[in-house]
Amino acid sequence: MTPRGPELRRFGLVVALAMGVVVLAGAMAAPRFPAPAPRKHGIEIRGMAFQPAELTVMRGDTVVWINRDIVPHTATASGKRGWDTGTLNQAEPGRVVLRDAGTVHYVCQLHPTMRGTLIVR
Repeated sequence: MTPRGPELRRFGLVVALAMGVVVLAGAMAAPRFPAPAPRKHGIEIRGMAFQPAELTVMRGDTVVWINRDIVPHTATASGKRGWDTGTLNQAEPGRVVLRDAGTVHYVCQLHPTMRGTLIVR
C-alpha cells in the first residue's frame, strides 16, 4: 500500500527531520586538525656533555646529535625504546627518529658520566 495525502506528508516530514539530525550531528563533530609536521632537533656534544641535556620533542621528530669534541662519543638509549647513534667522531652527526611517547634516558657508552634525557610527547 502506498502512502497518500496526510500519510505522505508525515512520511516526508519524518525523512526531512532525520536528514536534519544527520546534518546537525556532522556539524557538531569536533574539528580535526592535521598533525604537525615532524621537526628536526639538534643536540651538540661539547665539553664532554650533551647540550641541551634535556629536550622535549614530539613523536615522529628527528633528533640529530653532532660531536663537537675531539674524542668520539655515542648517544645510546637502552630498554624497549633503545637506540644507538653508533660512534660519532669529531664533526660527525648521528640521527634517531622517535616513534614512542615517554621519557628516554641516554648516555655516551664511551663516557657513561655523560647523560641526556628526551621527553617524547
